[in-house]
Amino acid sequence: MTSNDGTTLYTEWFETAATKRKGLALIAHGYAEHCGRYHEVARVLSAAGFPTLAFDFRGHGKSDGKRGHAHRFRDYLDDTETALRELDRRADDRALPVLLLGHSNGGLIALRLLSDPTRAPHRIKGAVITSPFLGLKAKVPAWKNAAGKIAGIYAPALSMPNDLQIEHLTHCPDKLAARRADTLCNDVATARWFTAALRAHEYVLANIVRMEVPSLWLVAGGDRIADPAASRAVHARLRAPSTYREYPQMHHEVLNEVDRGDCFDEIRNFVKQYF
Repeated sequence: MTSNDGTTLYTEWFETAATKRKGLALIAHGYAEHCGRYHEVARVLSAAGFPTLAFDFRGHGKSDGKRGHAHRFRDYLDDTETALRELDRRADDRALPVLLLGHSNGGLIALRLLSDPTRAPHRIKGAVITSPFLGLKAKVPAWKNAAGKIAGIYAPALSMPNDLQIEHLTHCPDKLAARRADTLCNDVATARWFTAALRAHEYVLANIVRMEVPSLWLVAGGDRIADPAASRAVHARLRAPSTYREYPQMHHEVLNEVDRGDCFDEIRNFVKQYF
């Protein structure tokens, strides 16, 4: 599929028998990874009656664009809206409600989209948010933070190591081995992405009260990447119906953790309640 500015985006489709359809699902992956890491999640959703579209954001996986770069955060919103149109095309049914599942940076994108009434698609009737990137757990030194902001203005495409440690993603040995062998993930971030993400954090915190759809939050309490305290602070401002589950022993990727079955059960219960 092709985003608004002509960027080609890679997609994967997971079908459900037409007689079992309850809705449609769209998966928004995290930063520096790709939709191919969500096959198990997509199968859970499709088995629950939700034909699922997963896609790679620009600069990720098999999609076009400089690795780890977005000129503006709105580009990710455009990619998501493009994916929603593709979801309709694949399903050939615009009457079905849509579930949006966003992990980490994908969670930030989902919340940024849904808290903006000028952009929130009315087709989306619920959201699953996992370990959203609403703040870094590790404190960034003041000099590095300032340097990133300056570079975001004068050298926006400057790439820097993203400092992600694979061991901080999950405790599951099989998932860790798969991530280490995955050549489609990247290990960089650009200055403009960094500053755009910081602005998105501020926007979501200020505007989450405007989000209208019900949501399920599955948050890693032992997260060393995305700060769970930031998730609590944003969730506390929600007015729409929501369920918040925090798992103290889990690392960042709750849907890849050893006890991920608990998270899948929460998702199944959520869609039964709202779809």
